[in-house]
Amino acid sequence: MRRFRELEYTGLHAGLGVELTDEYTSGPAFGPRRVFLDADDAGTWREVPLEIQPRTTTAGGVLWFPHLEHVRDARGLPARRYRVRVAADYYMPTYLYEEKVEGKVVEVYPYDDATPPAKTPPPVEIKLLPNASYPFAPSVPVLRGKLEDQAGASIHNAQISWLEPLAAPGQSQVVCRVLSDEDGEFSLPIRRTPRNTTIEIEVRRPPPPNPDRSQKVKVLLPDDLSKLKVMKID
Repeated sequence: MRRFRELEYTGLHAGLGVELTDEYTSGPAFGPRRVFLDADDAGTWREVPLEIQPRTTTAGGVLWFPHLEHVRDARGLPARRYRVRVAADYYMPTYLYEEKVEGKVVEVYPYDDATPPAKTPPPVEIKLLPNASYPFAPSVPVLRGKLEDQAGASIHNAQISWLEPLAAPGQSQVVCRVLSDEDGEFSLPIRRTPRNTTIEIEVRRPPPPNPDRSQKVKVLLPDDLSKLKVMKID
């Protein structure tokens, strides 16, 4: 296997690379996961089967779709849109919350044996946040909860974060964030927190319509770490 830089400058003219990053560890993602590639077919997204578009993984951990948009004659052909989707046992992709989309979209330019592509896009970086099944280390305190609206329906793709107070009055910083899954459940690690105290976590609904819709919930430590905490969110 070759690294991305080696692939980029060879005759492969690799069309698309995908890099999955675990935001919690800042390292590569782990565990069972699948990456899906969809092609824009006259405005309709259609999944590209594995037998039609092979893939490989470079030594640097980049998932590679080689020879994408390789055609017999590329003259005059426009770029084609592709969409990358990720399904993982331990993660949820950030684009579900931040962009409210089903996948990352990128343009791939055609090329032929005589003409290289007009542009070679850099690898698509997809950040992944822990879901309710993420295997945190036993030493990490974890708040396990479930989000529901006032009618009892699960709230999915919401961002849950712990706000650590700073020295300046009224200021705080996000220490860690996760996303709620289809059942509204989440697992939020509470690192660097004092014991026997009450902290605030913040819940944000995904945009649209309102990207700033948020609610703060008080959590009692360590009591609330020993049970599934059901939170009613407006």
